[in-house]
Amino acid sequence: MRIGLLSDIHLSRKINRLACALNALTGISCLLIAGDLADRADPAQYDFLHACIRQQLGDTPVYCVSGNHDNPARDDAAYRQFEQRINPTLLPDECGAFRQQLSPGVELIGLNPTYHQKQFFFPERGRQLDFLQQTLAASTARTHIILCHPPLLLHNPQRDSSMQPYIAKEQNDRLQQLVDEHSGILFVSGHTHLAPTAEWDEARRNLYINNGSICPTTAADRPIQQGNATLLEIGENALSLCIQGIHTGKLFHQQTYPR
Repeated sequence: MRIGLLSDIHLSRKINRLACALNALTGISCLLIAGDLADRADPAQYDFLHACIRQQLGDTPVYCVSGNHDNPARDDAAYRQFEQRINPTLLPDECGAFRQQLSPGVELIGLNPTYHQKQFFFPERGRQLDFLQQTLAASTARTHIILCHPPLLLHNPQRDSSMQPYIAKEQNDRLQQLVDEHSGILFVSGHTHLAPTAEWDEARRNLYINNGSICPTTAADRPIQQGNATLLEIGENALSLCIQGIHTGKLFHQQTYPR
């Protein structure tokens, strides 16, 4: 199974970067977008985004989660309308999260924390985390992809000893615990606008992908780089990850992990 990963599109009025990113993701079974789709959550921006995606990808399934730019002032109404338009068959749970079978052995779980005063949190006392816990416990899938805009603290490429988590600490810790209780988890995030990273948990065979951005990205030890797109291939016995620049095709990261 060949999956395209994007994040932080921040679409406003120009589609050049998005068009280049979609061109880099050829032959994919589906596209996953890890938040911040529109720059200002303007319905016209989502209309523009929908038209561009469908023009280039046809009827390829698209699944996404919201970022802080998609729910300004805790209002995600425009984003939710786009979510249903881009994938009319998707049925999110009442808590705001969703699950979707991508193949007999691969399941996607989308989390949509809201954003307030520069911090993400799961509303209603973390009902989405309850949903995640119940889904993982009941699922027979071999691999689970968790799509969530903010990364977990332990796998944030910006982390240092004094950094606070992007997600409210108690919920960040619970989410990390839920992931650690399982194996075969692929946690895909965005938000940082840093050069993309992939961290492998050998003991649990869990992979944490922070997907950077289709906008230019930075890193502490490297100059500004072009935006990126990621190809994830899930085979019978291995996962293959290829992160490449959207303009030149230059590889940022390429590696294979056991499944």
